[in-house]
Amino acid sequence: MNKTKAVVLAGDYGYIRQIETTIKSLCSHHKNLKIHVFNQDIPQEWFYYMRHNVQKAGSELQDVKLFNSQLKLKWEAANFPHINYMAYARYFIPDYVEADRVLYLDCDIVVTRNLDNLFEMDLDDYYVATTRATYGTGIGFNSGMMVLNNKRWREDNMSQKLVELTDRELYNIPEGDQTILNMMFEGKKLELEDTYNFQIGFDMGAALDGHDWIFEIPLSPLPAILHYISGQKPWNTVSNMRLREVWWFYYFLDWSRIIAGDKIDLEKELKRRNEGYQCQLLTLTNSDQLERIEELVTALPECLFHIAAYTLMSDRLLELMSYENVRLHPSILPYPLNDLIKESDIYLDINYDQKFENVVKQFQELNKPIYSFDNVQTEGIQEEVFSHENYQEMIERIKSNLN
Repeated sequence: MNKTKAVVLAGDYGYIRQIETTIKSLCSHHKNLKIHVFNQDIPQEWFYYMRHNVQKAGSELQDVKLFNSQLKLKWEAANFPHINYMAYARYFIPDYVEADRVLYLDCDIVVTRNLDNLFEMDLDDYYVATTRATYGTGIGFNSGMMVLNNKRWREDNMSQKLVELTDRELYNIPEGDQTILNMMFEGKKLELEDTYNFQIGFDMGAALDGHDWIFEIPLSPLPAILHYISGQKPWNTVSNMRLREVWWFYYFLDWSRIIAGDKIDLEKELKRRNEGYQCQLLTLTNSDQLERIEELVTALPECLFHIAAYTLMSDRLLELMSYENVRLHPSILPYPLNDLIKESDIYLDINYDQKFENVVKQFQELNKPIYSFDNVQTEGIQEEVFSHENYQEMIERIKSNLN
């Protein structure tokens, strides 16, 4: 398909890294895109250099400075300060984009495959094509990904209607513009499969609400569009979010590979970070005191240490991120923890305070080694115990498992 395909992103300068990451993911799987970035404060220089790369990759980049007087700051301050006012920019797409069909994406999104089919489907009877909010557990549709019948929006003066509805319902819209869009397009939308707006950031909500089935949805092959909703963003220093590594892959993806048209096996590329480690070790803790952890980590660079907690982590544990062979998993959820248990070769029972016997017993049942020190061992659990004063013995024991 050689026809130019219109895409709209919206954001401010504080989101510049995220905007670029979304653009990279789009250009990795498409040519002939016309990408419009609605903004008010992104410097001209950024567009100059970014446009150069996007053009080499076979697409266009447009700077849309949106100072529409109807983009009202009062909307942001009224009832939902967590929603950036630029979210309302999508109301005005017909005013600035000529194409009859437009793909709108939030900037906490990455695209993992070609989406040409979204530009080709029949939308004549609908205003938008969307996916349900949080796999159907939420209300209506999620507006972070929408395919707009832009021609119909323009013909029906939809921008003005959305502005008027927002003014009228300003104090009755718990999810800001998303609530407005749902009200406006009730019964006038085409529902797409969840893969086109896979709201991976809902993990915490799913766990809290008991929606365990969400964690059983296969992630291979990867969903077509990953949407990192909620405050658990992949670019946070640490988070319990699954697939955060996909966002980081596109963030660091070199433009030279995109321009060259490299065929990227994303799942294979993602495995590389953990390749080369001969052993994976797990510790679950509610304490930031782990006996001899730094000595173990530094003495065993060929081993990957997973440190998980049901809570947030203190600076004492966060400091361990400076070691390349350490992975931190704060506020870990049950399903990701089960995956770690399956992937890990050894359990290190080296934490002080509360013990998690159910996890230790799972390692027992799997016939996987459990190593501890004499001053932190769990009573009643069969473990191989070493002197905390002679921690080198544990190091040698772990090394013996590598041979």
